[in-house]
Amino acid sequence: MIEIRNVHKSYDDKEVLRGITFDIHKGEIHGLIGENSAGKTTLIKCLVGIYRADEGEILYDDKPVFDNPEVKQNIGYVADYNVYLRGYTVKRMVRLYQTMYPKFSKKKFEELGRLFGIDQRSLIQTLSKGTTTKLAFMFAISSGAEYLILDEPTSGLDVASRRSLLDVLVSEMETRNLAVLISSHNLEGLEKICDRATLVKDGSVLTTEDMDQMRQTFVKVQAVFENGAPKEFYDQRDFLERSNVGSIYTVVSARSFDALNSALTQMGASLVEQLPVSLEDTFLLANKAGIPADGTDTDSR
Repeated sequence: MIEIRNVHKSYDDKEVLRGITFDIHKGEIHGLIGENSAGKTTLIKCLVGIYRADEGEILYDDKPVFDNPEVKQNIGYVADYNVYLRGYTVKRMVRLYQTMYPKFSKKKFEELGRLFGIDQRSLIQTLSKGTTTKLAFMFAISSGAEYLILDEPTSGLDVASRRSLLDVLVSEMETRNLAVLISSHNLEGLEKICDRATLVKDGSVLTTEDMDQMRQTFVKVQAVFENGAPKEFYDQRDFLERSNVGSIYTVVSARSFDALNSALTQMGASLVEQLPVSLEDTFLLANKAGIPADGTDTDSR
């Protein structure tokens, strides 16, 4: 298990991470979600031991990661921007990885190379960003590491390659009981594969929940007001989003469906129907409301 405990990190006088705390378990894919500048990449660089946390600790099976080669040999890492030694071919880089990762599987690497269409004779510096990202993923999977830390691993990939990469990731996690942290702006992709997710905003954790709980954070409904919604409809402060097309009004709230249905019916709605809430909806609403998944206002905590 990866334990992240009260991690703080600052650059000069700017605090980027503010007491980050959550766990990543074996046998799960854990999503890391947040807006640009939320602190995701800084946290990931702390997780893989590139940065030392100013306060707090990051432990892999009770061992600290920073300045610990033994722990780092068990971490497969895909950066948001992957840089390799200039002039190296893929084949030469494979030999280097074999010296750094004792459990590196050349067989697995070649298998993935065929899947992603990467020739080991290729000069890495000539590869596109998308192909370089696939290459980094191949190295991370083939390293034999039990922990995978992936920062935007689908960046620059076409739809087919993105799907193949995520399929490989899920298969490897299930087969080898890996612990995976994945940060991505492709929330639709994360929603399909993640077991749990952590939402961060301004360097702090908004919430960590399993995906089913997170989908239940907010309720979205359509209500029919045949003569238009009354003033009371617009006075509801906990209606986080409201819109309408003709007589059909869409509302999102942290209330339960039963409570929302009752309130709208009392206002004169002739029909109230619940709609699905996606991970993207949840992320945008949580950032907008500044509340965790249990619906508690953070100002009152």
